[in-house]
Amino acid sequence: MSSSSSKPVGDPKVLQHGLYKNAWDAENSIKEDYQAWTGKLTDSSFQLSLGLIGANWAAFGGSVKTILSNSWAKSSLGLVIVSLALGLLGTKWMSESLRRRIDYADEDCTRWEKEWEASVGGVSPWPYSQGIDRLGRWLREAKAWLPIVAGALFLIGLFSG
Repeated sequence: MSSSSSKPVGDPKVLQHGLYKNAWDAENSIKEDYQAWTGKLTDSSFQLSLGLIGANWAAFGGSVKTILSNSWAKSSLGLVIVSLALGLLGTKWMSESLRRRIDYADEDCTRWEKEWEASVGGVSPWPYSQGIDRLGRWLREAKAWLPIVAGALFLIGLFSG
């Protein structure tokens, strides 16, 4: 086979036979999956929290007095309530932060365009702020770990009594 008949490695026709047409399609796929999975995290966290409320109620007597007399149940429910409250407060904080970011973009379109140009090709949370990025990371951790720990407390209380 002559070298003139083989296709170069970077030939778009060769790359189109893969899973993605180009690197940007691959990146967009990751972003879409990220959005889907973080949404599932929120849903799963909320569902586990509701399940733990019901499980504590059913397993530890079905009354506030009996639940409050069991330190494991009380700790489990307390952590669930903290998790739900932090989720609500974090959602409010995130929505206000995003609204402020929209206002920031609208205030000075030239500045926004320059920031976009500066972010191209680098690692940056843009168009989000560092604060929004950190808040999102913190909320994901809280939504994952608080209900899991609350569930562990429930199971300890269930099997230790």
